[in-house]
Amino acid sequence: MENVKLKRRESKLARFEIVRRKLMAMRQGLLTESKAGIDKILNEEDKYNGVSDDGDLADISFRDLMQAAELTRHKAKLVAVEEALARIEDGNYGICEDCGEEIPIGRLNALPFALRCVDCQERHETIGLTESSGGSAEPWGSSGLERED
Repeated sequence: MENVKLKRRESKLARFEIVRRKLMAMRQGLLTESKAGIDKILNEEDKYNGVSDDGDLADISFRDLMQAAELTRHKAKLVAVEEALARIEDGNYGICEDCGEEIPIGRLNALPFALRCVDCQERHETIGLTESSGGSAEPWGSSGLERED
């Protein structure tokens, strides 16, 4: 029995090897971009020096908020990627969180950190949008990081 479980796990790991590599590349890219963003924030010496009016101050403040929002999106996506990698290791990857059916490999190739099949994801987003009156159902929102089908 133990041997059968081990073979199934190895089979799943092999089946998702391409997706795992894609997730690893995504993780590395997110870490690199986040580090660059943090370095940029930390190395902006005297960014308030020479601010002559409220408009300049508002512009600097807005850019700071945009950088912080981008880092927050990176963090949310990085968590999703890390969780997907853990599911691959655990042998639970590719199973819809809601209905328990297999998520089509095409969806996983397009969106390697997908938690749900397309039907369940649409239902989840509809419920989330209804409950939050227009907000996004996912932490990466409508910033270009939304889930693809």
